Amino acid sequence: MDLTSFWEGLLDAMRQRIGAQEVEIWLADSRVAAVDHDRLVIEVNNRLYADWIRDNYLGSFEEIVARLAGRPLAIEFTFANEPAVGELPLQIQTPQPRTDMPRAVGLNPRQTFDEFVVGECNRFAHAAARAVADHPASHYNPLYIYGSTGLGKTHLMHAIGNHVLGTPAARVVYVTAEDFTNEMIHGIRYERMNAFRSKYRRAATVLLVDDIQFLSGKMRTQEEFFHTFNALQASGRQIVITSDVVPGEIEGLEPRLRTRFEGGLIADMQAPDPETLMAILSKKADGLRLTIPPDLADAIVARVAGNVRELEGTLNRLSALRNFYDRPLTLAFAQEQLPKLFEPTPTGVTVGAIIEAVARFHSLRSADLTGNKRTRTLTRPRHIAMYLARRHTKLSFPELGREFGGRDHSTIQHGFRKVEKELPRDDDLAHKVRLIEQALKVRA
Repeated sequence: MDLTSFWEGLLDAMRQRIGAQEVEIWLADSRVAAVDHDRLVIEVNNRLYADWIRDNYLGSFEEIVARLAGRPLAIEFTFANEPAVGELPLQIQTPQPRTDMPRAVGLNPRQTFDEFVVGECNRFAHAAARAVADHPASHYNPLYIYGSTGLGKTHLMHAIGNHVLGTPAARVVYVTAEDFTNEMIHGIRYERMNAFRSKYRRAATVLLVDDIQFLSGKMRTQEEFFHTFNALQASGRQIVITSDVVPGEIEGLEPRLRTRFEGGLIADMQAPDPETLMAILSKKADGLRLTIPPDLADAIVARVAGNVRELEGTLNRLSALRNFYDRPLTLAFAQEQLPKLFEPTPTGVTVGAIIEAVARFHSLRSADLTGNKRTRTLTRPRHIAMYLARRHTKLSFPELGREFGGRDHSTIQHGFRKVEKELPRDDDLAHKVRLIEQALKVRA
């Protein structure tokens, strides 16, 4: 038997069964060490890999191996890098705070409470963040802030961290859920899990985790975060989490994590109204030393439709253009340099324009709304687009179905009626719809 070809065939079959990412994490560095009549010996990095494969993939392994070898084989493991005797990779120890780590990891010093503009859209989340910053782990632990992309959740999180640093003993760690996952994978692969756990369980007096919805379906990372969460909470440290949805709407989230997230305070952030957005524009323009005339400010606010991050991006681009051309900022200059951003809205709104406006509002791609992927993150924006398309165009449900990636007319009807039914009792949804209609310059 050609062991190299056999192993490559096994990996290919496992990619089809469990996904390429799982194979890359747990199997790519392994190899066939030996094979005889009734057993297959696989060399993996350490005992943690062997235990994970046994617990999660052994049935698939045995089935595929039997098919490729033409006979059943018992799966055994040997280790390339056996951990020291007594090491238990998943054991939770009572954490003791470390003092040899930086006081701030990943924190943006410019994002403070002083730089945050408070309006009705974010007043509750801001008050909760201030309470946590003033008295970490005393009031709301965890603090869970959710809302659409670009509304200032990350700014509030950094503001908490920067405020807490005023306490001499504080150590703040900020991380995105994606980076947490990648660090964990690196720790497993290169035998650095002790350092990884020490950073998050012992170094941090305040842990800030952004975009927790990224953990959706990643069970190994969720297990690690679950133990980290417990270790911090049990030792009186503060946890702050952001997401684009409430815990119950994160697909593939373990119930034990969901209940812990729901056990603290959940605060939502809504899209800012035009007045609050104008105040945000003014404050950020002052920070960039920009003078924005009223007509240009109105055009920017109308175009970004409540998305603070897009507003910041527009101001940064205008600042760079002003410095490059050494010309004062005017609406005409902005339209000349950024024609796609400030181009006039067509008189007759199209389905394509509606899909683009809804996608921009939620920081998605238009293709996300017309594609086949079904997640809760996409479902609400897609239904809003269907509702607006039905309301502001003359197309029938079957015609709209073709515009939304060839969907059946009943799917469009369902999306339209769902939003229509929820609008009278969901203020956040109604506010989003109004802002998108304002950006499209259509009557509500």
